[in-house]
Parts: sequence; structure tokens; C-alpha cells
Amino acid sequence: MKKIILIIPVILCLFIISACKKEFLDKAPGVDLTEDNVFLTKANLESFLATVYKYSMHSNFRYRDQGNIPFSQVNSTDCIHPSSSISDEGDASEAAFVNNNRWNEGLVLPSNIINVEDFRYFIRWIAMRQIALVINRVDEVPDADEAYKKQVVAEVKFLRALMYMEMLKRYGGVPIVDQMFEPGEAVDVPRSSFEDCVKFILKNLDEAIPNLPPIYSASQTGRATSVAALALKSEVLLYAASPQYNTATPVLSMANPADNKLICYGNYDVNRWKLAADAAKEALDFALANGYGLIDEPNNRSPKELDNGTVGPLGNYRASWEIHNNKELILMFQGGQLAGGITNIGNAPLTFINPACFGSFWSGISVPLNFIRKYEDTLGQVVTWDVKGGPDLIAKYRSLDPRFKQTMAYTNSYYTARDPIAQIYNGGKDYVNCKGGLWLRKYIPRNATSGNFVMNDVLFRVNELYLNYAEALNEFSAAPPPEAYAAVNAIRSRSKMPNLPEGLSKEQFRERVRNEIAIELVADDHRFWDVKRWLIAENEGVMKGNFDGLRINRVGTAPNYTYSWEPYTFETRTFNRNMYLHPFPQSEVLKGNLIQNPGW
Repeated sequence: MKKIILIIPVILCLFIISACKKEFLDKAPGVDLTEDNVFLTKANLESFLATVYKYSMHSNFRYRDQGNIPFSQVNSTDCIHPSSSISDEGDASEAAFVNNNRWNEGLVLPSNIINVEDFRYFIRWIAMRQIALVINRVDEVPDADEAYKKQVVAEVKFLRALMYMEMLKRYGGVPIVDQMFEPGEAVDVPRSSFEDCVKFILKNLDEAIPNLPPIYSASQTGRATSVAALALKSEVLLYAASPQYNTATPVLSMANPADNKLICYGNYDVNRWKLAADAAKEALDFALANGYGLIDEPNNRSPKELDNGTVGPLGNYRASWEIHNNKELILMFQGGQLAGGITNIGNAPLTFINPACFGSFWSGISVPLNFIRKYEDTLGQVVTWDVKGGPDLIAKYRSLDPRFKQTMAYTNSYYTARDPIAQIYNGGKDYVNCKGGLWLRKYIPRNATSGNFVMNDVLFRVNELYLNYAEALNEFSAAPPPEAYAAVNAIRSRSKMPNLPEGLSKEQFRERVRNEIAIELVADDHRFWDVKRWLIAENEGVMKGNFDGLRINRVGTAPNYTYSWEPYTFETRTFNRNMYLHPFPQSEVLKGNLIQNPGW
């Protein structure tokens, strides 16, 4: 950890980076800020706080120049794709997106972990020093009242908790650094236990929540709220209760078994699920009481997403991720390539996640049949995809859960105003590199043609609180209680899916709620982490084994084309058990005070 501490003083030359979003502090200071003049005025502190957000808050899209932060440890020629293409959610279509493919090939190493996933590793330690600086010196600001100072401290404590959660789910226990060190000072901070890191995160959140507002004005959207802090607390406790960590025996033991508490609790306690359920319920109730909630217009539960390039009404599910800053979104990363999360064709993140076949884009995520099989039909029944294929693909798609057509670009579907018809079939221009047979469309706005528009980059949403609550409550109980059913059914009914059948066993409900999490939170940067915390990543077809796509042929003549389909295996993936946890960067381990995770 010496490297981490000794590099962070360079932040002093970076204070003048612009604000983390267009509305929030959209002005640069008139002079370079130093540690001393940051605290001379409230205006200076606000400008610095924007920089703290820029370094602390991550993007689920993971595009490279996140906030234009320069950092030499990352190879600028590499591109990081959203995590959807690492798990069964998707496949990165272009060879340039090699990093996610390294996961699919089982070629993640301590020497490449920064480039293949955690490119913010070093940036976080810069942010940790910024946060300690604010906490230590905020009282010096002469023109700031006490309420404002408490809010600022609460905001940075939330950001610290957020970063520690991002490290916890990657590495297990990490060094706890909550103080400042002087340049050149020798520092040797060892890893803390998993349990101590959880406690540290919760302490920061519990101290922050009373001094954070539940909501901001439009111009301040993107700052930490008490609702976001409660949502993060729910996530932390959910992970802590999950099989990967809530166990006496980790997936792989550390070289010294006494160190196993770095990566798990060292015992199983069912009451951890109760803590997770209570936290989810508290967060959900507080969110609903403060104007957040599911988008659920009865007339839009099952929209007619029409084929042949015709635009139907915006369904509830699609509205929940397409409408900017809607009531379902608790916290979003607001620091896109252009200030305020504004993007357009040619800019990240749209360029990184849009298929190249649609125009001036870099890649795209095709969706394997492995994931499409998770969609039930509109009656809530399992859909069979015959190994021999079938003659009418459009009818097959029409039978699926309404969320399918609001999430995927499928054969002959509407895509965007620029490319209204998705020509995904043998000979169609949009079939190129589409190994799965569908493109992931979620988060790509319908008006993605020209000019500026906003893509939501969501960190926390209301719908996940319902699902956190249902999962945790079921795991704590001998059988799923009514409240768990109600939470899942609220999610399903807003998309006109039938309620779960009554009388499910605990194990049956577990499978149903996990499937619901996969469908509802697709492309929200959950699946990659969920399959690991559930310890199912190594199951066939999840992050290991055969991945299937659809061969699609168009037959007949216009306007009466039909589309036949046939499953095929496009890739066999590798998942090694050490991949349940990230390796620490080799350069850091070689310094001698970091214990590497097992199997690396």
C-alpha cells in the first residue's frame, strides 16, 4: 500500500478539474486550488467537492475517460465495456473490447486486473485523501454555516462508503485508510478483515444519513442523498449476507487459513439476512415517503412494441431507464464525456455500447440464448427453445415477458430513429458480429440520432430495493413470507406479468427471485456480481461452458417475410474458482504488505 499513499499528494495539481456534472458546480475556480485556499471560501470548497465526486463516483458504463481523469496506470488503447458482456448477460461483439473477453477466457491476472476491470483502483486512493482532507478542515471555511458543513462531511462519507463497497465486492477485505499521510511518509496499512470493512462502511453511512437531504433541486441532482445512502446500506448488507461471504469456508482458502477472514466472515449467521431485509425495507419505505417510486402507469404495463420499424408507446419498464432523472432513479453518475451526462453519436458512452453495424459506433453487446431463456412467457410459464429450432421467430418473441421487447433489439424490431428496423438475420446488416442473435438495447434512447441527449447511468434504483427485500426476507425465513411475494409481484405487475404462484418452497422462491433480479436489472451492473455472491458463476452457461446464439434466416418475399431460427454454440467460456474474487494488482502485492487473494 505504500504506492497508494505516496502517489496521492499529486492531487494538489488536479484540483482545477471541472465539475462532475453540468448543473452541479458548473464553473472552474479562478485560480489553482491548494490545500489552503480550498477552505478559504464556501465557493472554493464547492468547486473542490465537485472534484471529489469526480474521483469517487464510478460509472456503470465504465467508459475510459471517466471525467477526463488522467491516469498512467491504465492503457489508453484498451477499452472497458460494461460488465454485461462478462456474464451470461452478453457478449462484447468487437475484438477491440478485449478486456471483457479476458474474463470469458479465464485469462484474468494480477498483472492485468486494472485494465480488464478495475481501472479505478488507484483513483480511489486519491479520492480517499481528498475525503480525509475535507473532513479534517471543513470547519475552517468562514462563510459556511454548520448545517452546510455537516452536509459536506456527510456527502464525502457516503462517497467513501461507496468506494469501499466497490472494493469489498471485488477483493474482500482491503486496507482501511481514513486519515491523511504526509508526502514521503512511510505507510504500511495491512488488509482489514471482511467484517471490519463492512462495519467501516456502515459506520460511514450511519454517520452520513442524518445530515443528507432525501432529494435535491434539479440543479443539484447527482449529489449524495439520504435515500442513496440507505440504498447503499441495503446493498452492503445484502452482499454481506450472501453465500460468498456469509460462510465459515471461503470458495478457496487463503494460503494461511488464519487469513480467511479477509475474504469471508468465518461463520454463517442467518441473522445477517434479517439485517439485509430490514435495511432494504427501511430504504424502500423512506424512498417511497420522499417521492421516489416505481413507474407504473396501468395503461403502459404491456406496450405494443411494434415490429417493422413502427414505434409503440413507452412501456413502464422502458420509461424507468430511458426518461432522464425519473422518480425511480435514486442516484446516477452525472459525469459523462460531456458535462451533465450529455452524450451524442461519436461520444461515450453511446459509442461504446452501440453496435458498430448501426453506424459510427465501436461495439455493442449481443445477448446469448443463455440469458434469453430466462424470459418467461406472458402467462408466467417457462419458454422452451427447441434444440432443432423453429420456423417463426417473431411469434416466439411476441410470446415473451413484455420486458423482453423493451430491453432487446431483436429481428425486425424498432431500434432508434436513426436505424428504425433491426435487420438481424442472415444477410441483414445488423447481423454482423451478433453472435447471440439479439442486441442489448437498454439505455440507448429512441432519439439516438443526432444532437445531444442524456443517457441515464444508474447506480441505485427503487426497483432493486424491492428485490433486495424479497431475496433477503426469503433467505431469513423457513418459507417465503407474504411480504416477499408482494415485493416481487410489485415488480412483475408493473410489466403485466402474473404474480408468482403461491406455495413455493424457500428453494423455489430463491430461484424465482434470482431470475427476476436477472430480468429486471439486466445491464444495471448487477449480474456479474450477483452470480459471484450467489456462488453460481461456475455453473454451466453462467460464466462457464457453452454459450449459445441464434442462427436466423429470412424466408419468403416482402412484405410477408418470416424468420426461422436455430440454436448454435458460438463460444465456450472458462471460469476458474479464483475468479470469484479479483486479484490485487501485482505491483502492489510485490511491495510486501498486501496479502494476495487465493489462487492468484
